[in-house]
Amino acid sequence: MDVRSPACYLKGVKNDGGAMFSFLNQHLAFLLPILYKVLLAGGILFASSVVSRFVAVSLDKGVHKIKNVDDTFLPVATLIIQYGVYGIGGLFILNLFGINTASIVTLIGVGGLSIGFALKDAISNMASGLMLLFLRPFKNGDAVEIGSTAGTIREIGLFTTRLQTFAGVYVCMPNNLFWTAPIVNYSRNKKRRVEAGVDLSYFDSLQGAVDALRQIARDEKRFLDDPAPQILVKQLNFDSTRLELRGWVKNGEFWDVQWSVNEKIRRLVERGEIKPPLVRREILVKNGDGRNENMPDV
Repeated sequence: MDVRSPACYLKGVKNDGGAMFSFLNQHLAFLLPILYKVLLAGGILFASSVVSRFVAVSLDKGVHKIKNVDDTFLPVATLIIQYGVYGIGGLFILNLFGINTASIVTLIGVGGLSIGFALKDAISNMASGLMLLFLRPFKNGDAVEIGSTAGTIREIGLFTTRLQTFAGVYVCMPNNLFWTAPIVNYSRNKKRRVEAGVDLSYFDSLQGAVDALRQIARDEKRFLDDPAPQILVKQLNFDSTRLELRGWVKNGEFWDVQWSVNEKIRRLVERGEIKPPLVRREILVKNGDGRNENMPDV
């Protein structure tokens, strides 16, 4: 077992410290600039983080003071600004270490063209997201229908938009799909028109049915006075007359009024105040001898 005396140990430490000091003294002129650049690069990253957060907070406060700007603008704009700030900070860091940023920008441009062809769907989604941001066909919370999908907008992102169907199902749609089908926004207008129709037999009184529907319109206090409710003969069918009650309501009350009016019309039919026609079909059966026999009406 090798046991070193305290004097030998201190002598070894002194020798090691001298070697380290000699190494630093020889390479100090080389290490100091690198250390300075590393510290400066860290400072640039920290400054980029501070600036991006400051811009995000300022944008958040400023957007809420501007009228006609909805909440869908803020997350997308914040994301774009943060990417831009960090990108500029990255160029400063590369330039700090002596890397030619002009050639890198050119290389990124050339490579971006090739990447663009490979990621054309993603770029299309991003461009569509920006179009949704600026054209604003809908905003968060709107009830919309796009193609065969209907639901409430929950979040508009740069690449995808998230919806919740009226049955509570989560749907994530790529943004470019919004420009391949009509966008129906049920929440955009403040008023909507309730339409409830019923068929009336030609053998029953038209005026009596119209008066019954007019009474429903008078009793429904949620109908707006301007424009006033209407009862009209919409269509003359082969075996019936199509009557329709129309009235304007506030958007938020549309479905409640629609269901209520449908129920009241159904009760009119139950009481016999409106008599829809009975559908009758006559079937002719041809026998083997060529004669026709009438079957009972169905």
